[in-house]
Amino acid sequence: MPYVPTPERNKKFLFSEPLYTKRTVLFHYSDDEPRVPMTFCHLNELSPHRIGGVRGYYYLDRFARAGLRLELTNSEELSFRKLRAGRVELVPAVESVGWNIIRKTFPPEDHANFYVLDTPLNVGYNYLMTSLNYPEAPQLLERFNTALKTLRDNGVYDTIALRHGLTGSN
Repeated sequence: MPYVPTPERNKKFLFSEPLYTKRTVLFHYSDDEPRVPMTFCHLNELSPHRIGGVRGYYYLDRFARAGLRLELTNSEELSFRKLRAGRVELVPAVESVGWNIIRKTFPPEDHANFYVLDTPLNVGYNYLMTSLNYPEAPQLLERFNTALKTLRDNGVYDTIALRHGLTGSN
């Protein structure tokens, strides 16, 4: 948890109402002002820059179609370490995940030197997923969705989302 619906998953699973919005963005590190454009219209505009990435991640095909080559690692943390070391200039990650990696991996004095480009790569939602084979799955999911709506309506959801750097879906 959380999951994103796909055609394959939709055959075997049910999905809740959207839990929260996730933005996939490009992170940059610079000791002074950013050395990359903060906005772009098309991915191929990023071709002059060294871009890191993680093997097997969904964005690989999209970058390849744009003619971009990525320097791949086996984990997001390793990509951020390469970014901090100056071996790449940009690293894609879900924004809340990226900031969490930065907080856990680098000393506080480095945090202000990480930047997020203004143009997101992707904006989507995450969901709770439950198996169609689970007993009473539709009823359980309906109860979950009702409780989620109650938390949103009474403001508790926003308090929790803010604490964890998430954005609600409504």
